[in-house]
Amino acid sequence: MTVKAVFFDMGGTIDTFWYSKEMRLAETPGLQLLLSSYGLDLRLNDQQLYDLVTNGIARYHQWRLVSYQELPASVVWRDYILAGKSDPYPQLDSIADDLMVWIETHYYKRKMRPEIPAVLAAIQSMGLKIGIISNVNSRGQVPLNLTQYGIKHYFNPIILSSEYKWRKPDPSIFHFAARLANCPTSECIYIGDRIARDIVGAKRAGYKLAIQIKHDFKHGENDDG
Repeated sequence: MTVKAVFFDMGGTIDTFWYSKEMRLAETPGLQLLLSSYGLDLRLNDQQLYDLVTNGIARYHQWRLVSYQELPASVVWRDYILAGKSDPYPQLDSIADDLMVWIETHYYKRKMRPEIPAVLAAIQSMGLKIGIISNVNSRGQVPLNLTQYGIKHYFNPIILSSEYKWRKPDPSIFHFAARLANCPTSECIYIGDRIARDIVGAKRAGYKLAIQIKHDFKHGENDDG
């Protein structure tokens, strides 16, 4: 079996994550401070801000599950999270990605799987290319967490839906990753935790093998293949 590249999903695969309403509410004062530092005074208490953000992101998530598209963070904030607000918040164009990174790193508790460094070192020792294909709205969260975990140097290319504009399971993002690795999809392996977007998407793109890694946290999203 000829294999030249191994691609990983990020959340649920490279790292595990969990969240709860209580945890997110406890983190929300930090979001209040961040918004204030950028001159965004929404005049909401913590519960109201939590509801605004989580409901807006939930609406956006339902849309992207159907469309397979990823909108810029500024559009998500303006059209989904702050929808109906009369203020156009012009500063969103420059700060929205920072706000989304905050949400993705504070509204989720993340931890690298302990076996990952050894797995990556073993794959690298075989002379295989290693990459990431991640569905994520910010441009900054995945590189930030990879750096914090001390494993960013293993990955090239790193494909983010926030930059590519299409999400898994759309086959095009898998084809794009293979092209950047200079490998045919028939010589690529993909490893992810979700059947509906990771396994199905990789198979549709013609990857040689798609491997599911179980992630125990249940967040209510359908995962039929």
